[in-house]
Amino acid sequence: MGSETGLLHKVVVHTPGREISHVSPANQREYGFNDILYERYATREHDTLVALLRDVFHVEVLQFRDLLSDALTRANSMDRLRLLQSVGQMEGLEPRELDRLLALNESNGNGVVQAATSRLIHGEPVRSDASVSEFLNHNLYHLPPLPNLMLVRDLAAVVHGHLFVTWNAVPVRRRENLLWRFMLQYSEMLAEFSWSNWLVDDLEMPNVPLLSLDGGNIVQPAPNVIVVGQSSRTGAEAIGKLTGWLEEHAHSETHLFIVDLPRQIEHLDTVLTMLSHDECLVFPPSLFGNGPESVNVLHVIFRPGGEMVSTRPPELLGPLGEALGVRLQPVSCGGDNPLEQRREQWWGGACVLAVAPGKLIAFRSAQRTLAELEARGYARLESEAVLSGESDPHAHEKCVILVRGSELSRARGGPRSYVLPMVRDSI
Repeated sequence: MGSETGLLHKVVVHTPGREISHVSPANQREYGFNDILYERYATREHDTLVALLRDVFHVEVLQFRDLLSDALTRANSMDRLRLLQSVGQMEGLEPRELDRLLALNESNGNGVVQAATSRLIHGEPVRSDASVSEFLNHNLYHLPPLPNLMLVRDLAAVVHGHLFVTWNAVPVRRRENLLWRFMLQYSEMLAEFSWSNWLVDDLEMPNVPLLSLDGGNIVQPAPNVIVVGQSSRTGAEAIGKLTGWLEEHAHSETHLFIVDLPRQIEHLDTVLTMLSHDECLVFPPSLFGNGPESVNVLHVIFRPGGEMVSTRPPELLGPLGEALGVRLQPVSCGGDNPLEQRREQWWGGACVLAVAPGKLIAFRSAQRTLAELEARGYARLESEAVLSGESDPHAHEKCVILVRGSELSRARGGPRSYVLPMVRDSI
């Protein structure tokens, strides 16, 4: 896999469930949400996204929950115990709750595996059975939930078809990283993939630099062109390690663009998303001009024989187009209105998912962005009409399928954020 827009063949997703309903208004900011989400509507919106991938574009869709259940079933008792102990240590569980978690490993059978899967994803709220410590500390959970798990793009960075498994910079998400590594180790459905583990065994690592590399900060327009965003979610240490890996594995001239994002922007794919080989969706305040929301760029070229050359271009799109051998055509998120640009970028309007070249999935709420796409020749298709067969995306050279995202966008992600591509055609 070496493309952002080649035809998708296999992806990992997580359809949100009960863990969404376990988020409180008191801790929504801790999870990065703009608001609490309504589980029923969030699940329905995600189901539509999955149905488009599976039934319209014939993508093999792997659910995180199924992968975790498969891994728990195939792992031996000692390996399951190590996972549960690591979860207990990471979450700081008191002895009573740790014993309850470890008890999930004492029996076999599908029912026990499903119970363990649910507990590890949904968590367990404190109800009337609170301990004295939980009562005095106002604890909400015996075991916290994983409501961000639906944002699966953050779990791994995929470069040249190789997965990099790292720590998330946000502490409440690091259990997701443990589960993802466990699945790669033991699930038969992921056995074909090569991956590098950047997690360290010491779970008490907040005082050392984190090798955090979110997939939302990786955009790979071509096999030899990679763009990586540096932000609070992807640190200099991880980018340095990725640079070393590319230097070692670059067998032809390879271009790496390191984009230093402004502090308020966490992911590159909220300011730059590829639509096709020569078109991209951009957030103008970051990629054009020179203001507080602007990016800084370092261009590194790796050549066979170990030669490495770096320059600091004044902007991104020109040098990126040259590396791709095309004149990149930018499409503005939010149109030409500065206020609408910021509103629609906040809703995930710049973070669309390309299922194939020129075949996009976007949230319906980004109306001015959609108008810009329509002006560039993209047919606007409603997801309901596509799923019913009334509209056919394959009949259009370029189209954007609109899905409802009023709940999912509250979690600060666009359609690209909810899909982790595993197998995709190069272009």
